[in-house]
Amino acid sequence: MLSIRAKLTLWYLGIAAAVLMAFAVAIYLYLSRGLLAAIDTSLHNQAARIARAVAHPLEIDEPNQSGALMLTPQFVSVVDKNGEVSDQIIDREGRQVPVLRPSLDRAASDGGPQYDEVSIAPGESARVITWPARDEEGEMFFVVVGQSLKELHQAQRQLLVLLAISNPIALLLASVGGLWIANKALRPVDRLTRAAEHIGRGNLSERVEETGAKDEIGRLAATFNEMISKLEQAFQHERRFTADASHELKTPLAILRGDIEVALRRDRAPEEYRRVLASSLEEIARLTKLTDDLLTLARSDAGEVMLEMGPVRIDRLAREVCDYLAPLSDTAGVSLDYQVPDSPILIEGDASRIKQLIVNLLDNAIKYTPAGGEVRLDLKAEGETALLAVSDTGRGIPSEAMPRVFERFYRQSDPRDLRAGGFGLGLAISKWIVDSHQGTIEVSSKPGIGSQFIVRLPLAIKKDRQD
Repeated sequence: MLSIRAKLTLWYLGIAAAVLMAFAVAIYLYLSRGLLAAIDTSLHNQAARIARAVAHPLEIDEPNQSGALMLTPQFVSVVDKNGEVSDQIIDREGRQVPVLRPSLDRAASDGGPQYDEVSIAPGESARVITWPARDEEGEMFFVVVGQSLKELHQAQRQLLVLLAISNPIALLLASVGGLWIANKALRPVDRLTRAAEHIGRGNLSERVEETGAKDEIGRLAATFNEMISKLEQAFQHERRFTADASHELKTPLAILRGDIEVALRRDRAPEEYRRVLASSLEEIARLTKLTDDLLTLARSDAGEVMLEMGPVRIDRLAREVCDYLAPLSDTAGVSLDYQVPDSPILIEGDASRIKQLIVNLLDNAIKYTPAGGEVRLDLKAEGETALLAVSDTGRGIPSEAMPRVFERFYRQSDPRDLRAGGFGLGLAISKWIVDSHQGTIEVSSKPGIGSQFIVRLPLAIKKDRQD
């Protein structure tokens, strides 16, 4: 299996070879056609001058002023209308170009010059022009002028040799350059690979050096570092979650075990056993709630919680929850008031989860509000959302703790004091419920004055509005 570096180099070589081949073919054709065109132009001019000299022997021919290349022709023949050669010039080796009858006929019928390429010796050819003309008496004759293509073919061969030598050298240089470019381009990828290897060994603090470039590699490095940072945070969160869950489970179990061991040390009255059993049931209830909350969060993280969505009268749920928690607030010495409109407020959601959301917010507010304080719930429709606000006059939340209020197991009180602050999962579950319903939850607080949680949930879209 070829590496990416090898593939890039091979692709680069393939493209370079194709470009060089196309360039070589273009150069060869361009120069060959250019040289042949120059020979044709020279033959054309020479044939025209000779034809004028033969037709008008007493006239003085003007020198060439066109600037065109004038080659000395090697072969010249003057042919009458019957195809008989009346005069000719042969080369030093005594060779002459044959007079082609078809060319004479075409020149006579067309009235224009005819170009041909004929063989004059083994491996050598000549370019020939047949020029029709008329003498002073109006009789037609032909001037046949030829030029050997030996020098043209020699130039073509030299060009082919040059291209055959230069192209492989160019490809060799291209391969070296391509390998250098591939190495340079993949160097950041190598750093990513090494970082991934370190991370695979458990070193999540490893990061890829970012050059600040805005190219693809720079964005890849930045994205990779961002991903590793999130992964590191997730692992840290998981470790904290496991440690906190173990601690939260250990404490009530220790209390439960201690109460039972004390009860079993000696015989006791039935009332004392009932007290121990009642205390044990209380701890078991707390453990049950903790495990239920942990299971809810674990299933939500895994995406296994199925919400039973449907129309929900959130105004009705708010009243029910306030009435349900009234005894709890009375026991805590906290005033619980609510302001809910008489008209229905309908949202699309899971009724049990929405009820759990309201219970969590009110229960949390009651716990952190001292006796004589006030907890208030306000509900109204605002635009396209239902706005639920839970306010309290408790001790408030310090500014440094605001970013962590929705973290799992986070509590303002001593984490070991289960009876004071619960388990610290209520707000985390509340945020998950709000997010699952495409809503938002915000918190504002002033230490010593109180806190307010504001939840916005989309209103249900009625069928007549959809139509």
